[in-house]
Amino acid sequence: MKKVIFYILAFLLNIIIYQKLQCQIVDSSSFSLVSRQSFYSIEKNSEFLLHIPSALLKNHMSVKLNIGEETVVLWDGIPGRNILRLPFSLNLAPAVYKVEANVNMSSSPGGKYIAKTNLIILPYKSNEVKTDRLTGGLIVNKLPFFPFGFYCYSPVSLALPEEEVVKGFNMISPYQKILPETLNERKAYMDRCAELGMKVHYNLLSVSGGGGVGSKIEGLSDVEKRERLISEIKTFRDHPALLGWYISDEPNGKSITPEQLEDIYRTVKENDPWHPVSIVFMAPFLTSKNYSDALDIVMADPYPVPDLPVTKPGDVAGQLKTEFKGKRPFWIVPQAFGGGELWSREPTIQEIRSMTWQSIINGATGIQYFVRQGLNYFPKSVATWGECGRIAVEVAELTPWLLSDEEPLPVESNSKNVLVTSRVHNGQLIIMAVNRINEPVSTSFRVTGINNGKVRVLFENRLVPVKGGIISDQLAPFGSQVYLVSIKPEKRAAETTNTNLIRDAGFEDLSSPGLPSACYVRPGGDRGATYFLDTRDFFEGNHSLRLITPVENKSLAIRFFPFPVKAGASYTVSIWAKSDPEQRFFPVTKPENTRLYRKTEMPQYIEVSLGEFSRARFVPDNRWREYVTFATIPEDTLAGFKINLILKMPGQGVAWLDLVKVTEDK
Repeated sequence: MKKVIFYILAFLLNIIIYQKLQCQIVDSSSFSLVSRQSFYSIEKNSEFLLHIPSALLKNHMSVKLNIGEETVVLWDGIPGRNILRLPFSLNLAPAVYKVEANVNMSSSPGGKYIAKTNLIILPYKSNEVKTDRLTGGLIVNKLPFFPFGFYCYSPVSLALPEEEVVKGFNMISPYQKILPETLNERKAYMDRCAELGMKVHYNLLSVSGGGGVGSKIEGLSDVEKRERLISEIKTFRDHPALLGWYISDEPNGKSITPEQLEDIYRTVKENDPWHPVSIVFMAPFLTSKNYSDALDIVMADPYPVPDLPVTKPGDVAGQLKTEFKGKRPFWIVPQAFGGGELWSREPTIQEIRSMTWQSIINGATGIQYFVRQGLNYFPKSVATWGECGRIAVEVAELTPWLLSDEEPLPVESNSKNVLVTSRVHNGQLIIMAVNRINEPVSTSFRVTGINNGKVRVLFENRLVPVKGGIISDQLAPFGSQVYLVSIKPEKRAAETTNTNLIRDAGFEDLSSPGLPSACYVRPGGDRGATYFLDTRDFFEGNHSLRLITPVENKSLAIRFFPFPVKAGASYTVSIWAKSDPEQRFFPVTKPENTRLYRKTEMPQYIEVSLGEFSRARFVPDNRWREYVTFATIPEDTLAGFKINLILKMPGQGVAWLDLVKVTEDK
C-alpha cells in the first residue's frame, strides 16, 4: 500500500514539475513587435504594435513592455485581434533603444513569450519621411501622405512635373543613371518638384541593387558604385523634394540575394536614416518577404493586360496585405503601357480604373504607374492618362480615410464581382466599391452600424437611399464608387447676424472633386501653380483650399463668385489661413542663381482684393489664424453693382485658406 501511495505521489510530483517547466518555456518566435512609426522625432506619444498568433487571440494574457530597464507599458486582457496597440509616452533623447515585450499567458496553452525590437529616435528634419506601419501611410511635412505618381524617363523635361501636378499627381520617380556629368540635370528636376510641392521617389538603381529601364552603367567596380551611392545620398538627403530611396527593381527575377540588398540598405540608412527605402518585386510577389530586412516599403508590379485577368493587381495587393499588414507599407505599380514586348495593348480607361481601385481597396497605400512619357507616348491614350489623374484627385480627397487608424464598420456586397470595404475618419464613414468584371453590375451593400437615410455618392454629385443598413446601386463595367455617410450627430452651424456674401465660403461643395466650385481661377505666370481642396488640414468643415505658388510673383488668382454691393456701404473681409514656412523653397542649387544667395526673399504674403476698392496683405504662419480687413465702396459710384473678392499668394510657398467671409457692416 505504501508503495502504491509512493508511486502516486511521485507521479503527481512529476506532473507538477512538468507543468511548472512548461510554464517557464520561453518562446521568442511566436510574437513580433514593431514601433508604429519607422522612427520618431518631435512626437510626444505613439505606440508599439504587438503581432499576436491567430491561435492565441482569445487567450487571456498580460504584457509588460520595457525600453531598456524601464517599464513603459502594462497591458492585461484578451486581445481579440492580431495587432495589439500599446500606446506609450515619448520623452527620450535621439538614440536607438532596445525594446522588449514579455507576454505571460494565464490560460492554456501556458508559457512565456518574448518579442524584441528597436525604437529609433532621430533629431527632427523638415524633410523627414516616416512610415506608419499601422495604417501603411507616410507622414510627410507632418501630414498623412498617400503617394500617387508614376515612373518616367531621363532626362526629365522640366515641363513634365508641372503638367502632372495640376492633374493631382504628387510624386514622380525618374529612371536615371547616377553619372557625375548629369548631376545638374538631377538637381534641376528636384528643384522644380520642390517648387511645385511634388515629391520624388529617388532612383538609385544604377549604383545600388540594379534593374530598371536604362539604369545600368557599364564598367563600374563595386567600390566605385558604393562611392557614387554614398555621394548621391549625401547630395540629396536634405532636399525638400525627396520622398524615399528606390534601391532595386525586381531582384527576385534577377537572382539578387536578400543579403546583397541588406548590405545596401544598411549603407543607405547609415547615411540617411530619415527617409524610407523601397524595392519593387515581380511574380512570385510573396518572395518579397525574404527581403523584409532590406526595405521599408514593398512594391509589386503586376501587369495583366491583355492576357491575364484585370483582378491580378487586386489579388496581389490582398496577398501583400496578409503578409505585411502592420509591418511594412506596400504599394502597387499599375500597368499604364502596352503594344510591345509581352503586352499587345494598353489597358483601357475602365481597366486602369478597376486595377487601381482594386489595389487600394485591398490595402495598397501608394500608387506608382509604369510608365509616363508625355504628352501621348506612355500611355498613348490621353484619355486613359486623364483617368489616372481623375483617380489621383479622388485619392487625395480620401487620404484621411485611406490612412485612418479607426476601426471600420463591417460591409459586404451581395455580388461576388464587386470588391468592397469601408473606412472611418472623424465620425464619417466611406464605403469604397469596385467592379471586377467588364459588365455592369446591380449590387447591394449591407453596412453594419447604419440604418436609414441618404448616402452621398462622392464623385458623382448624387444621393442614394440607405434602408435598414442596405445601399443599392449600379456599378459600370470595371467601375468604382465611393459613398459617404455621417455616423455621428451633425454639428449645427452657429447662427450669425450678418449674411456672408461669399458662396461656398468653406470649400465644401464637391461638385467637382478636389477643386473649389464658386470661383474662377486666373493664371499668374507659372503653369505649375495649384489650387486643390485638402481634407488633411482645415479650420472648419472637412476641407480647406491649398494654394501653392512655385515661384515668387507668379501666383494664380482666385476670383470668387460675384456678389452685390452698395455705394457708400462698408464691408468686413475675413479669412482663416495658415502656412508651412518649412516648405518654402528657394532654388539655390541652380547655378544661375549663385548671385542671389544673399538676396532677401519676399515674405510669403497673401493678397486680398475687393474689386478695385480695397487691397490688403497678410503673412500667415503655421497656426490657423483669422485675418481681417475692411473696405468701403465710394458713394460717387453706381448705386448698386456686383463685385468679386480676389485672392493671390505672390510669396512662394504653400498655404491653406478656409472660411472666407465678406459681410456688410450695419
